[in-house]
Amino acid sequence: MRSKTACAPLKPAHRRNFRPDLSDYEFLIMALVDKLNEKSVYKMSKTDAVKFAVEKAVKTILPDVIIKPKRKRYIEIPDLEL
Repeated sequence: MRSKTACAPLKPAHRRNFRPDLSDYEFLIMALVDKLNEKSVYKMSKTDAVKFAVEKAVKTILPDVIIKPKRKRYIEIPDLEL
C-alpha cells in the first residue's frame, strides 16, 4: 500500500547542482550586498546578489535571452522628499 504523503520527485542522476567556489570574491559580493541593501525594500542575501549580478550581465551580453528570475525581487525604496 502506498503512503498518503506526497514526496518530491527525484532529480535525474545526470543533473547536479552548480556550486562554484566564490570565496575569492566574497569581499566583492559583500560590497554588492551592502550596496543593494541600502535602498532595497527586501534584504538581499549573498546568493540573491550573485544571481542578480549574473542576470544583469546576461541581459547586457546576451540581450536575446529571456530570464525568469528565481530569487527575491529587487525593489528600491522610493525617495520621499517632503
